[in-house]
Amino acid sequence: MEIKGKQAIREFIQKIGAVRLIIIVLAGIMLLVFSMPSEKASFEEGDTAAETGAGQESSAALSAMYQYAKKQEEATEKILSSVEGIGKVEVMLTLSSSEQKITLQDGSSTSEETTQSDQSGGSRMDAKSQSGEESVLVKKNGEEIPYVVQVQAPVVEGVVVVAQGIDSGKKKTEIIEAIQALFPVETHKIKVMKME
Repeated sequence: MEIKGKQAIREFIQKIGAVRLIIIVLAGIMLLVFSMPSEKASFEEGDTAAETGAGQESSAALSAMYQYAKKQEEATEKILSSVEGIGKVEVMLTLSSSEQKITLQDGSSTSEETTQSDQSGGSRMDAKSQSGEESVLVKKNGEEIPYVVQVQAPVVEGVVVVAQGIDSGKKKTEIIEAIQALFPVETHKIKVMKME
């Protein structure tokens, strides 16, 4: 029985060829290696308790950016679709940064002057100064948080408008001017296209 098994293996190898068999085995090994979960994948699939504070903050920032963009897109679509001669409108915004919160800073500086005598009988004065700023903290719900004095909205990087009824260059120009009135975007970063 064992001899028949060895003969069958030899015949199989001869039929396929040794080089092809080696390639098939190596391909199988590579598939196994690539299908194993990596540390990165297991971290991404981990539960929320394993996420770091920075990861949660960046996720919240991305969510806030998405919500801001969506809100601005909807408002822009509404205003543009109400213009005479323009029908249905779709708008897409890209943002270059998230909202920024500017906190109140408490500046502190220290200076120190010392007088030293040198060996030749003269004196020398040394002055050292340090300055630094720290965020002013306030207590809210038993937790100390920075005191926010200003919130800057996310920066709009580019705008795409797809609209019905913009056959003329005049309508495109009006849309571009309206976008520039709403957002600080350069003309070459605004694209207006006719909807099917």
